[in-house]
Amino acid sequence: MKSKPEFGLLFFFLLGLLPFAAALVYALLYSLGIIGILSEGVSLTYWRQFLQSGELIGSFLYSALLAGIGVALSVTLALLVSMGLRTSLQHRFWSLLMYFPLAIPGMVASFLSIQLLSKAGFFSRISMKMGWIDRLQEFPDWINDSYGIGIILTFVLIVSPFFVILFSNVYQNERIAELSTLAYSLGAHGNQVFWQVTLPILFSKTKRIMILYFIFLLGSYEIPLVLGQESPQMLSVLIIRELKQFDLKLIPEGYVVAVAYTVVIAIAALLVFRRKEVQVHE
Repeated sequence: MKSKPEFGLLFFFLLGLLPFAAALVYALLYSLGIIGILSEGVSLTYWRQFLQSGELIGSFLYSALLAGIGVALSVTLALLVSMGLRTSLQHRFWSLLMYFPLAIPGMVASFLSIQLLSKAGFFSRISMKMGWIDRLQEFPDWINDSYGIGIILTFVLIVSPFFVILFSNVYQNERIAELSTLAYSLGAHGNQVFWQVTLPILFSKTKRIMILYFIFLLGSYEIPLVLGQESPQMLSVLIIRELKQFDLKLIPEGYVVAVAYTVVIAIAALLVFRRKEVQVHE
């Protein structure tokens, strides 16, 4: 009879790794022309065509930029809130308020952003009422814009509450308040305590989660689909667009993007967790 850990690993393999591996192999074979409706045998044509177009690299850089800015702004906002309102967050109302955005699906958050940030949205009407603009059309383009402002702000909306909760828990579990008191007693001032005690501990305990959230935002689909523009597109939207092409000859390009994205993310994740494992053994 299998032990519980062995059964858990088998269950994870069958329901997690096996379907993922099968999908990756299918996508790789399709991108190489080995399988597919119009398959003509092994060929690197689709890889060569798509890589030479530069769309894959442009989409990846664009996605990485938006995801990086989203995580950076979310972490910064979460630090300000968790440190500035540390006492208030212990009350039940404020604690529940932080959990509420975590329950909002990406699609719902996208349409909420449209209602708030579009030219006919809440903030544009407030701006006109306040006399900051004369017409709604003068309000800045924050939705479907080339800079991805709407996407970034929506990322911050759904990600920053998680980091507020995370930083608050780490602050308590690592007893940073006591360490800060000790630092003050040794002659440190406020800025030194924050930059040399509080911040290093928070980042050392949460940096891998930040990387995982970056990977999550990099592959986000619903928010870029609703709030993004036609070009450039984030990776997930680009992949689905290529796979839904009416021209069957272009479908393998979608699998090229999917395989390239999966390989890059898998390598990044392995490096992150392998480094953690090495540090633990040391």
